[in-house]
Amino acid sequence: MNRSRRAFFRFAGGILAVLGGGSSSASAREEPREIHRATRNTPFGALGSWLPRLGGPPPPFKRYPGFDRLALPPFDREPGRSLTEAVSTTDGTGRFRDGAISLRLLSRVLHFTNGVTGGSGGSAPSPALRAAPSAGALYAGEVYLVAERVRGLAPGVYYYAVEEHELVAIRSGSRLRELAFALEEPGDVEGAAVAIVLTNVFRRYSWRYANRGYRYALIDSGHIGENLRLAAASAGLGWAAVPRFEDDALNALLELDGGEEAVCAVQAIGSVNGNRTSVSRAGRGLIEKREAAPEKLPRSGGLPHRFHEATKLVPAPSKDVPARPPVGERAAMGEESALPELDPKPGASVEWTIQERRSAAFFRTRSIRPEELAFALEVAQDARALERSLGVDLFFAAHRVDGITPGFYQYRPRGRRIVQIRRSDLREDMIRACLRQEKAGEAAVAFFMVARIADAQAARGIRSYRELLVESGEIAQRIYLAAEAMRLAARNLSAFLDDELNDLLGFDGRREAVLHLTVLGSGE
Repeated sequence: MNRSRRAFFRFAGGILAVLGGGSSSASAREEPREIHRATRNTPFGALGSWLPRLGGPPPPFKRYPGFDRLALPPFDREPGRSLTEAVSTTDGTGRFRDGAISLRLLSRVLHFTNGVTGGSGGSAPSPALRAAPSAGALYAGEVYLVAERVRGLAPGVYYYAVEEHELVAIRSGSRLRELAFALEEPGDVEGAAVAIVLTNVFRRYSWRYANRGYRYALIDSGHIGENLRLAAASAGLGWAAVPRFEDDALNALLELDGGEEAVCAVQAIGSVNGNRTSVSRAGRGLIEKREAAPEKLPRSGGLPHRFHEATKLVPAPSKDVPARPPVGERAAMGEESALPELDPKPGASVEWTIQERRSAAFFRTRSIRPEELAFALEVAQDARALERSLGVDLFFAAHRVDGITPGFYQYRPRGRRIVQIRRSDLREDMIRACLRQEKAGEAAVAFFMVARIADAQAARGIRSYRELLVESGEIAQRIYLAAEAMRLAARNLSAFLDDELNDLLGFDGRREAVLHLTVLGSGE
């Protein structure tokens, strides 16, 4: 059966699944492989209802009329740590020390997390470009703060108004303990100055991209969260990621409905100086909502909405949650070889790379050096502490790298090791799989974030698909910033034909599949 016929039958099967004929129960349709297939692109477009388009696009910004607002102060724009140093020194364990941070420092971190870093330069729906990339410049991601120890800022819950670089006071009073009680490990934010909560207004993407918008939203949380981590590290702050939390408790804390807009990621930042006087609070068990109360899951609405609802975490009946096996490291798929190290490493600061980062409008058909490829790979995935889901592997197609035979390669972190899987010029095939986007073949390298969906589900449950998407966004953001540090360019090409691309690269699209694609080369 040729590739086009396979694509047709897969598309037909996907339509049946979306209409309800693809499985016999709601829980089966909520499995990661089903939500992945329901959010794929096909030769006939993205799957999902076209009804959201009837109402027009949602507002690009949230408004809080009548709420108190605080203009964030100007911040020090002097560069902090280099990107190389920030990536390699952050361990993600927090270890906060109850010390306060200044409002000026918080202003700086927020700007480089998702603030306005440039004009639109065109007719984008949003009037300004952000520190983190977004599909179609639609910016579904939002940033909230639960502030506890910030000099010049009263404790409370705040919304970060990107357009004005202001904070909107949503709820007053000390709320960090309330947030901590919604976490599986409350001690993760112990002593933190601020908890940063990342949400998505899903319809900003689904209006244009149908079901596919769900993927883009979670990937965006990775882009934004990675900026936050690096900006905090550059400023000398401690940082911690909180992967497991009681969704509806945090939605309620932020006064969100949990459907149209919902919490997707939680991080914390704070001082690493001072005295640690807090008493650690014991963790508690959280399980997926579909396991705790399947009868309460919605039976209507789009599949992404039902999946997100089913994968919310709720308190377990008892503290004892069954242990799951860890996700093992992927075995090498061929003989390994080493890439040369880039020496010296780029000295560009985190702040400069974020400020300068833009999605390349075009690529020149020039080659890059193998040392530059090695640096991009190191920044993308070498630091073990940066792994969130333990189920995302990095592959790449080399189109134009000096001394590297064109073909498809697997990256082996920690050691600049690569494995050649196939020797082939993939440029034309990549352009076809990427909806005729010439950039897919003009760039020097295409990086693929490949998820071991089945392994992650066995280790983390069906919620693991969320984590795979967020981590893919984090990896992609590091590739973007590595490109800027080397005076190269990068661009996300998330609009690809899933089945064709997986066929091309040798993945089955169910147990393992390409989640995200970022290209790098010489361009502008």
